[in-house]
Amino acid sequence: MKHRDSDGTASALRNEQGVALLISLLALSIFSALGFYMAFNGVTEVRISDNYESHVQAREAALAGISHARELIRGIDHNLLLTGPDGTYNNSPSYLTTARAVAFRNPLAWAQARAVNIFNPATLVAGFADDGVISTGKAGSANGTSLIPIAGIVQTAPNPYGSGTVVTSRYFAKIADNNGEATELAGDAADNPFTDGDGIIIVRSMGIARTLQENSGGLTRANSVVVYETRFRRSTTWSMDSPMIVVGDTVVPSAPNMFDGNSFDINGGANNYGVGTIDPNPGVGAPVDDVIKAQLSKNQENNIRGLGGTPSVEDITLSLTSPDDLLLRDPNYLYTFATSIIRSAADTVYTGNQSWSGGSAPDIGYFDPSKPITDSTQRPKIIYVDGDLNVTGNVEGGGILVVRGKLSGGGRFVYNGLILVLGGGDVDMSGWNIGLNGGMFVANLQGAAPSASFGTPKLTIAGNSNILINANAIKMGMELIPVNTLSTREVTSSIEP
Repeated sequence: MKHRDSDGTASALRNEQGVALLISLLALSIFSALGFYMAFNGVTEVRISDNYESHVQAREAALAGISHARELIRGIDHNLLLTGPDGTYNNSPSYLTTARAVAFRNPLAWAQARAVNIFNPATLVAGFADDGVISTGKAGSANGTSLIPIAGIVQTAPNPYGSGTVVTSRYFAKIADNNGEATELAGDAADNPFTDGDGIIIVRSMGIARTLQENSGGLTRANSVVVYETRFRRSTTWSMDSPMIVVGDTVVPSAPNMFDGNSFDINGGANNYGVGTIDPNPGVGAPVDDVIKAQLSKNQENNIRGLGGTPSVEDITLSLTSPDDLLLRDPNYLYTFATSIIRSAADTVYTGNQSWSGGSAPDIGYFDPSKPITDSTQRPKIIYVDGDLNVTGNVEGGGILVVRGKLSGGGRFVYNGLILVLGGGDVDMSGWNIGLNGGMFVANLQGAAPSASFGTPKLTIAGNSNILINANAIKMGMELIPVNTLSTREVTSSIEP
């Protein structure tokens, strides 16, 4: 009996040990699986965190590229932007077909952007064509300077672990045409991707930021990639169909007489009126062009030349039919343009009444209409005077001059570009010898948007004043005005190539 009891106890003990081992193995398996899960989850969390951070950096880089491009394209002809620094392109049928494709808008192919060495992409882009690279544009035989190079612009941040900076991201930008669209085809029937037919261009900015590298299926992903696309349009509002345009239901002299002497010259050339008038309320009161003609003596009529004989003074109100042209009849637009759009783009803003004289006058830019706009000697500026401006002595300038109050002066003043007297709408040239190549726009604005209205402008011309229309100077002025942003969107590889 004792032997059987001892044997039973031993058997029970062995059974208990087996159960304990099984439980231990089961527990070990559970803890191992838990440990593996925690390790895997930790790696996943690190990847998620790193991917999120790099995506944010890439997104901010792409947006920075759009903002940078918006500033750089001001003042540069769209066709020069499309053809890049060398001003040329491959005109073979196969290349033109490639250039019309949506994928051509991307600075890099998606796979290239994901794999490129963010610190040194030069090797990858070495053979790329420079078409669409934002530059100063070719001038004569001299290539333009790349403003956002093919290799992109690197973004840095202070090194959190020491001195100096670290590379966080890089952006690439490219200009392309809006091929195939109705407005483009209307101005460019051949649908040439390097000719702008409607004033609209597309900027794509590609931001990349380093992330944890992965290799799968022969593809490498080392970067997060974000692409933004913005459409910009250059307005033709200020194309100036006459060297002088006056807006108002009527116009009165600024000095005792509207015209003095017969040495002044206003010339619109063969295709433009010398003085164009815009009547906000046609049919109310005497036509403004007749009011101006009535101020001319017989021996002064030949001093205003251009389309339609002499005196070349004509109401152009009904010829303003395009959406851009119609804005010249909108006091709210002119007020917003004068107080916001052009002011924010000005190189220099002068507040209060100004008096400039000879050698003490500020630098108000330089432009030579006989040279290409892209010539290295050109440096036009937007100068904004929030008040009256009196110019005396010998002063020269070029670009856009905006005067919110009264414009007057004496002596010799040479200006090439656009002079916009928007606000007081008062121009007194009675003691002035002004030489303007380009155009002058005069409007008296009352009140503020959205309830602005037109008042009565004042105008006096005398002396040896010469106001001559000049297409090159007007084109330069229009290109200085900020482009309109039509739309901005994010582009992904699943949406477009």
